[in-house]
Amino acid sequence: MTTDWLSAELGITADSNIELDVTPLDNRIGDKTCLTAPGFDRSKNANQRQFTVNISCTSPAPWRLYLPVKITEIVAAVTVRQNIATGTVITADMLEITDKERRFVRGNLVTEPRQIIGARSKRALNIGQPVTMQDLCLVCRGDVVTILIDNSGLSVSASGIAEQDGTLGDTIAVRNQQSGRNIQTEVVAVNQVRVKF
Repeated sequence: MTTDWLSAELGITADSNIELDVTPLDNRIGDKTCLTAPGFDRSKNANQRQFTVNISCTSPAPWRLYLPVKITEIVAAVTVRQNIATGTVITADMLEITDKERRFVRGNLVTEPRQIIGARSKRALNIGQPVTMQDLCLVCRGDVVTILIDNSGLSVSASGIAEQDGTLGDTIAVRNQQSGRNIQTEVVAVNQVRVKF
């Protein structure tokens, strides 16, 4: 009953990624009778992950109970299936999607394995560890990359050499192989950058 009320109060649906953990009543409290529908209220404290639900009744005799509740946000995260050494090129068989508690995951979480296949690890990754964009270089210094140029509806591509490491959304310098000029680009995928105008 408490879980149902809380789900409605917080707008949590059956298909959401939020889990509610309501602490069961202590057996020593004994049964509580209420001739009317009990009242529910929750503490409005700053901590969004833990709070207390207040259940009260006035008839036949007034009583009040407090139930601690923990909220957990679950996210589908790309994790590694094996230990990966620094500098390893990521392949599909190294990855899997598992559910993780959001509070234990730091950084820009990877949610799609195909986003990072072909990227290189910047640090050692342990089996079961969630992968973040900060763990990888989608473009590594010295890599040959495809430079995408979109301007006024015209799309062309060229090849270049990355002058810096970069992950998704990073601005890095790339040397155009035809002109020899360095240009500022944005990393958009593994070994792909887009010219910034």
